[in-house]
Amino acid sequence: MPIDTTQFYDANAAVYAEDGSVNPRLGAFLGRVRPGGLVLELGTGSGRDARAMIEAGFRVEATDGSAGLARIASDYLGQAVKVMRFEELAAEAAYDGVYASAALLHVQSAFLPEMVGRVHRALLPGGVAWASFKAGQGEGLDGLGRYYNYPEPTGLLALWRAAAPWAELSLEGWTGTGYDERPTEWIAITAVR
Repeated sequence: MPIDTTQFYDANAAVYAEDGSVNPRLGAFLGRVRPGGLVLELGTGSGRDARAMIEAGFRVEATDGSAGLARIASDYLGQAVKVMRFEELAAEAAYDGVYASAALLHVQSAFLPEMVGRVHRALLPGGVAWASFKAGQGEGLDGLGRYYNYPEPTGLLALWRAAAPWAELSLEGWTGTGYDERPTEWIAITAVR
């Protein structure tokens, strides 16, 4: 995550953590993960989705690049949230699921193929990854100064396909909002190792 983006989340951690609710698409992801499996969450934010996964019987290793959000989420979850930048993911065949709701959209476009490869390597065979992005064309900063890679759907699917030998890939899209409350076109990848 670019340093300015991390600084935004650190500076606004308390307000950001109060916003939002559990991702309505979380259940579909969990339905594909081995029951009781270990899930790596990249970008836990407030910890709301991590708590829902734990309550559903999954083991969760929650991470965030923002130390401020990690502290808040650790308190909320009652377990440590690791401060970890995306490029620090080095696990191999360790997780039944990797969940990145509105997280990998902050990865620099040039690094995204390598990051997808890291997600693939982190999964056990048959493991499932889910990652959502704000759709668009080209990278840039939003009105709050946060970096986004803004992929277009066909290109995002092709990038994931080229980055790792996935057994299955699918794409979904919907219209919603984000923290800035602006109308947003969202896309998400579901990938099976």
